[in-house]
Amino acid sequence: MLSTFATALGAAATQGVETRFMEHVANFNINYGTQEEYAFRMNIFAAKDAEYEKINANPENTFVVGHNMFSTMTQAESKRMMGRLPNTGAELEQESFDETEVQATQVDWRKKGAVNPVQNQGSCGSCWAFSSSAAMEGAHFIKTGKLVKLAESQLVDCDKSDSGCNGGLEA
Repeated sequence: MLSTFATALGAAATQGVETRFMEHVANFNINYGTQEEYAFRMNIFAAKDAEYEKINANPENTFVVGHNMFSTMTQAESKRMMGRLPNTGAELEQESFDETEVQATQVDWRKKGAVNPVQNQGSCGSCWAFSSSAAMEGAHFIKTGKLVKLAESQLVDCDKSDSGCNGGLEA
């Protein structure tokens, strides 16, 4: 199954990549129906693994990259999971923001406990609901000191001016 792959990368490198791949599969609870798909996904993972190692080895980088749920997806599969799908319905009235009373200070609201953990919206194009919910959760925390978790699914299901999983606007 992996003979071509092993020849290309070398047996020792393949064993390390396959171990990391199997850990990745376990961490994200992924199952593949055939040996061919397993090998196909491992090849994708191995290419990304090599790219990440190269990036992380660069001493000029001030960041580290690593694997996530997209590490075994093709570019087309990943693209379907990303992006904003704005509803091109009725134009919304624009409001302007008066910056004259804004103080030049910075606050990391994550450290103050005003931000919930990052979520995965899956294949539903509902980023508009996630950003709206997060904004309301943060505003509620600032006003009350209590962090709540609102249900994005209620916005997706109940909002009549957006297109549910097919996009929308945060306004």
